[in-house]
Amino acid sequence: MFLYEAYQQIGVSFASLLYYCGPVIVMILSPLLFQKRLTKPKIAGFAIVLIGILLVNGRLAGAGNAWGLFCGAMSAIMYAFMVTLNRKSEGITGLENSVIQLTVSFLTVVVFVGVKQAFVIHVPSGAWGWILVLGVVNTGIGCYLYFSPLAKLPVQTVAICGYLEPLSAVVFAALLLGEQMTTLQIVGALCIIGGAMVGELVKE
Repeated sequence: MFLYEAYQQIGVSFASLLYYCGPVIVMILSPLLFQKRLTKPKIAGFAIVLIGILLVNGRLAGAGNAWGLFCGAMSAIMYAFMVTLNRKSEGITGLENSVIQLTVSFLTVVVFVGVKQAFVIHVPSGAWGWILVLGVVNTGIGCYLYFSPLAKLPVQTVAICGYLEPLSAVVFAALLLGEQMTTLQIVGALCIIGGAMVGELVKE
């Protein structure tokens, strides 16, 4: 819910970049969460990501987008929770994992919508097809394909594939939605994605 609100407030590219700071949060907290040593590459990666966040969001922060930035930051924190719980929930297959997560997500949204607007939802008739594609393909099939190979692939491979998402989000947002980024923000986006990959892939 935080991510989709951030999409509306600050755009797909910026929201996606903030969202993918979640694994970096896990990386920094790994000594507490997983008893893993914080290596120099991880610290360097975190520093690069912080620089990228400042470059990407400096202009947004000065444009009255506090709520959108807050939602983007909260989506990253929720992402960190998801990554942490997935790593700790051993023995759950990709299909079971997807079903549990989607069911709990559905119930959470139902409660939220009920409290907020008493289950009154106005959907334009032309939007139903896109909603079905989003639900079935992007969420349902996408979650299954994502969680199924997690236990079979090397962590490095999962990390590289995972960071194709925010990179593609920036590209598609520019090509399909007309979202524009300044040169500094493009550099910041590369810092966020590159720093996160350095932290996960480079060994000391």
